[in-house]
Amino acid sequence: MNPHLVNALSEAPLFEGLSPDRLARAASAFSVRSYDRGETISGAADTDPRVYVLVDGVARSVRVNADGRCLTTGLVDPGMAFGWLPFAGDQSSEQVEALVDCDVLRASTADLEALASVDPVIARNLARSNAERLRAAEQRLAALAFQPVPARLAGVVIELAERFGKVTPEGVRIDVRLTHGALAEMTCTTRETLTKVSGWLRAEEIASIERRMIWVADWDGLVDVHTGARCMPGRTAKLGLRSEE
Repeated sequence: MNPHLVNALSEAPLFEGLSPDRLARAASAFSVRSYDRGETISGAADTDPRVYVLVDGVARSVRVNADGRCLTTGLVDPGMAFGWLPFAGDQSSEQVEALVDCDVLRASTADLEALASVDPVIARNLARSNAERLRAAEQRLAALAFQPVPARLAGVVIELAERFGKVTPEGVRIDVRLTHGALAEMTCTTRETLTKVSGWLRAEEIASIERRMIWVADWDGLVDVHTGARCMPGRTAKLGLRSEE
């Protein structure tokens, strides 16, 4: 048995609480693959039902419309399961893309279903993982419905800072390369609106969104924008979104 594979499974919440022999049995169903930044990990192109568990890195889950427009539904952290999940009935329409280089565990959906059917610990952990992702999706949907673009963009930057941020004398540096188009998808707005809002954040010396990194100069100011305590002129603070948002 590959010790690296067993160790990777032991650190994943999906297999938390398994005894060593049950962990080794589960590991026999999985393989490990690395994905480069920007590469699609799972999506409609999958020909076989598979479950993925992120081991290292961060990815984003998106829904792709028929006209090519994308909506980011959340970030995928290490330990989270995605893809064609057991007992779901059909394949999810989500597409997961690597934001940085990622290591991922992969298994046949049928194999994981068989493991969960006979092991209540795996079944419990799988249900908990699904509940956590549902809660995160609900929070993102609430932000889309009730927050203007500046608050949503501030929330995305805060979320990225929690995963990639490094504190420096000049502020918090987020070493992740995201285009304005990708950030617009994550914020659920247009690229033009995002450019206007990011320009306001820069002018207010709150944050600078650059191609290769994001700088947060005023963390408290960013939090105020996210909560609605500080508003961009011409943008609503609470309910009621402008048509271009």
